[in-house]
Amino acid sequence: MKTIVMKKDYRQSLNQMTLYSSLAAFAILVILPTIFIISFTFTRWNEIYFEVFANELIGNENWIQIQKVLIFSFKMAVSVVLFDLVFGIPLAYTLSRKKFPGKDLLEEIITLPLVIPTSGFGFATLITWTTAAGLGGFFGLETGLIDLNLLIPLLNIPFLIFIVHVGLTLPYIVLTIRAKMDEVNPDFETASRTFGASSFTTFKRVLLPLTVPGIFSGSVMAFARSLGETGATMVVSGIYTTASIAIVRWVFEFKFAAASFLGCLLIVIAWILILPVELTVGMKIRSRAFRKITSGTGLKRMTLNVERFLVSLVQMELEKQQQLR
Repeated sequence: MKTIVMKKDYRQSLNQMTLYSSLAAFAILVILPTIFIISFTFTRWNEIYFEVFANELIGNENWIQIQKVLIFSFKMAVSVVLFDLVFGIPLAYTLSRKKFPGKDLLEEIITLPLVIPTSGFGFATLITWTTAAGLGGFFGLETGLIDLNLLIPLLNIPFLIFIVHVGLTLPYIVLTIRAKMDEVNPDFETASRTFGASSFTTFKRVLLPLTVPGIFSGSVMAFARSLGETGATMVVSGIYTTASIAIVRWVFEFKFAAASFLGCLLIVIAWILILPVELTVGMKIRSRAFRKITSGTGLKRMTLNVERFLVSLVQMELEKQQQLR
């Protein structure tokens, strides 16, 4: 008995140590730099003001550039997330609910962008699309298949930056949604089809509402990843500049005031958008999704009848067996 108590105390101590160590690492590696860059902006505000808003040579040109790169970066991130969702949700559903040859290989390919060096990925994308050594040479062209600064119609964002960001953010969407779909009990979908619903109706009325928290979390992570992507973007950026690239360039140009101000804006905006929404709206979405699936009539109430339905199936099977005997 004493040995069991000692083992429990040891496990509790180990769990507490792990928790406190993780919190300490997070505070030192994430919170501390965030606080420092914000405090730096306030303590050096006079220097930042004259560099960004009232420069003796260029006036408020740095402030104008900051606004442009922020708008461009947010436009890029939103477009990338929407594209990821269009293709990521069906892909996540396929990985979660279907069985086919090469499924494991597909999962590895989707995960690959999370581990490859982003600068190498950017350079590979660059030579593939814009040089004769890539697709241009494959199709017999003397130049690349597309121009480095090609814009996507309607969106007016660079094609190469867009596909690089899609490649690097799609895993966050697919893996997060797939994990959430795996948690959903397949009996709900079975009951829906038994009540006469089509596969699409079952997906729309049953699986999708229960997957909304995963969609939301994946979208937030993909948005943040796109907003902060630097390595691959610098390689394929051409004449365009995102907020993260602007910070790097200003640092190399020793424009620390402008770089710190833009960095502070990025961090504050990211925390304002991501944390409150993830903590508050995400919880509301979870509860609404559950209420939507378990309230109302017809298909919307099927989850309340799943247990009764399964019991009836068992009873029918038992009656058949008795009749055969």
